[in-house]
Amino acid sequence: MTDQKQDVLEPGFIFQRVARQRVKLSDKRLAPYDLTTPQVFMLNWLLRDDGMTQKELAQRLSIGTVAVSSMVDRLEAAGLVSRGADPNDRRAKKVWLKESVKTNSELLAGIAKEINDVSFRNMTEEEIKTLLGLMEKVRSNLATALEADDPTQWLNRQPKRN
Repeated sequence: MTDQKQDVLEPGFIFQRVARQRVKLSDKRLAPYDLTTPQVFMLNWLLRDDGMTQKELAQRLSIGTVAVSSMVDRLEAAGLVSRGADPNDRRAKKVWLKESVKTNSELLAGIAKEINDVSFRNMTEEEIKTLLGLMEKVRSNLATALEADDPTQWLNRQPKRN
């Protein structure tokens, strides 16, 4: 196998390409609604747990609080969310969905299903289940490594050098 073909099979390349292509397809599908994939991720978290703080949203979305604040600004300007003080913490801001998002949640779910249907086309239910199970193991392994206090406790002590 040539080095170029080997590069295509590297997990990092595959994960990056899959993620980018899913986001590009999702953004294309969401464009008529003036929404982006990251905005829909935020709306979906709020559909699960409305009234989260911006800090909680940042943690769930794995992005910075400044990015969350900018995204909330845009969603608030679009009339999709409202923001207000947290009664338990004067410094924190909570974010709530407007009724229009709640009544259109089926649209968001339908678009997500379309993206999944395209992603898993020509795959059996068993293949999909296996793929998702393996991806969850990868995610869990990465989360464990990120939580390690000492990076030397990762599986490989030293990076391989060519």
